[in-house]
Amino acid sequence: MKKVLLTTFLAACCWSGMSHAALTLSADRLVYNGKDGDASITIHSNEDRAYLIQSWLDAGDSTVKKDLPFVVTPPLFRLAPKSDNVIRIVYLGNGLPADRESLFWLDVKGVPGLNDEEAKVENRMVLAINNRIKFFYRPAGLKGDPGQGVKNAHWSHAGNNLTVENASPYYLVFSKIIADKESIQVSVVDNNTVIPPFGKKSYKLKHTPAAGSSVEWNGINDFGVTSETFSQHLD
Repeated sequence: MKKVLLTTFLAACCWSGMSHAALTLSADRLVYNGKDGDASITIHSNEDRAYLIQSWLDAGDSTVKKDLPFVVTPPLFRLAPKSDNVIRIVYLGNGLPADRESLFWLDVKGVPGLNDEEAKVENRMVLAINNRIKFFYRPAGLKGDPGQGVKNAHWSHAGNNLTVENASPYYLVFSKIIADKESIQVSVVDNNTVIPPFGKKSYKLKHTPAAGSSVEWNGINDFGVTSETFSQHLD
């Protein structure tokens, strides 16, 4: 899950009262199973102030508005102090492949309200909190199991180029990759360890793996839990 602090400057002075804003989601990823009528997630505030909450889906760039076949409800609402609220996502029933998962991002942004004392301050800075998590749409009837997809990933190399292939209809999300004792740096920003269904991805190593060397990896499941570590001799 990525948490981004978005800063709106109303003036140059800093409003110190907002330095510890805290909004949390009940999960760090959300899977929408096609057999279900919707998917939902809970947002929680542990603060003594209200928040204006805005939620939406994007296809990878939160700054780009694109029509997607989902309805997020409520898209805009007031979250009372120290309370919870449920956000629901409903698929409109068309526009996405039926033979594989689709990946989007759920953004939940909170803009803090002002108490009476803060409202009297003319120069202030407001910090908005944006929780951004992966959102997977999983059509009904997909074959296999997501956990088996991670286990069955196939690795090969040509020189110092390491390639992984995903033969499953599920997205694979790796949390660790070590090839011949060299660790691949995991980047949440670049999502360089997210492998699309029936797709592949290559990584450039700093060295050429030795003959007979192995690659080790593990993945993250639907609940954000890390799998056991798997290994394979490199082709």
